[in-house]
Amino acid sequence: MGKKYLRTTFLIAATVLAGLLSSVNAQGRVDSLIQRGQFLSAFECLKHCDDQPDCVLKKVDLALNYHLTSHYHQRFSFVNLRSGESLDQLRRQEPLLPATIIFQVDSVLLKMQQLHPADFRITKALGDFYTRVYHDFGDRWGEGSEVLLEKSNHYYRKAFENGVYDFYSLYSLGYYQSILQNYYAAQQWFLMSLDRKPDEALTNYSLAVTYLFDGLPQKGIEYAVRAYELYADSLERSDAARISGVLYLKTKQPERAECYFEYANRLQPNYRPNELYLLNAKLKLNKDSVSGVLAYDLLLGAPYTPTLPDELNSIFVSVGKPDLLLTVYKQVLVACADDAEACGNLYFHYGKLLYKNGRRARARRMIKKARNYFQEVFDPCHQAFQAIDESLKHL
Repeated sequence: MGKKYLRTTFLIAATVLAGLLSSVNAQGRVDSLIQRGQFLSAFECLKHCDDQPDCVLKKVDLALNYHLTSHYHQRFSFVNLRSGESLDQLRRQEPLLPATIIFQVDSVLLKMQQLHPADFRITKALGDFYTRVYHDFGDRWGEGSEVLLEKSNHYYRKAFENGVYDFYSLYSLGYYQSILQNYYAAQQWFLMSLDRKPDEALTNYSLAVTYLFDGLPQKGIEYAVRAYELYADSLERSDAARISGVLYLKTKQPERAECYFEYANRLQPNYRPNELYLLNAKLKLNKDSVSGVLAYDLLLGAPYTPTLPDELNSIFVSVGKPDLLLTVYKQVLVACADDAEACGNLYFHYGKLLYKNGRRARARRMIKKARNYFQEVFDPCHQAFQAIDESLKHL
């Protein structure tokens, strides 16, 4: 009896060990195939192992990160790369392979979670999946963006509470809190994420933004500047430079602000927010001549838009220099003398600035002049005349 029991126990242990060794060997083969760009072969290796957590997690990682095409991350296509090829390159080509391999990631992970409730790697993988779907598809996926974000937060939080997390799950927990405007909570998650990966540009940027919204600009400066230094993409660097400038302005450091707004403007030329922030910084530094030229170029470049003159009026009034902008309006009106629509728009906002500057009678004259120009180009029902009438009522 004893020998038979020992023999049976040995056979069971040997079978388990063989299974583990087989799984380890399979994982090694898959990793090698992925490293060599043989993504279709790697997926084929994992085709029949949906009962093993390690295998399923590897399969999910392969599906989400190494597919050629995806249909809402429920069906996929894969390819074995040839020498010199890359996935990014192939994804930009047409036509693409249809996504015919069915792999419903969320269903597989939820089933695996029921079978292995103590394996919180699966819980975190569900958080990864719903976060990915939220960013890639949003409301188009079939569940609303808010639902996807809540699911992401739920699974990441549960995994974290059981000791399973990485820099990105911590970042996502912070992102969720920032969406809810819980800025202090968001900052704590972002800081934990940076402890694990200090050089992640997006986390530095997001942390800086929460400090800005939380009224703590001094704390945000180092993270905004760090994001600017870390980003490679010119538009992302421009955003980080602009946020850095805003934070410097908030802390009454206009020289540093001007410097970063210059960076932003060079990285993303002709982007109005950058130009307006740069103008604001120069005005605060009493660089009136340069400010006048910048305002002139802005107005001349967009003489028909009603929002730009309103923004300029607010900026120049806020720094106590409306007379400088009034001079700019006169110069632009000369340059646009043959354009009735431009003159109508400029005279209207010129009049509004005069009113803010306490010159009511002259303001009325300018706004009436705007009406005369608009009558040359617009029919009587145009909304411009309604705006003029409303303004005259208050003058």
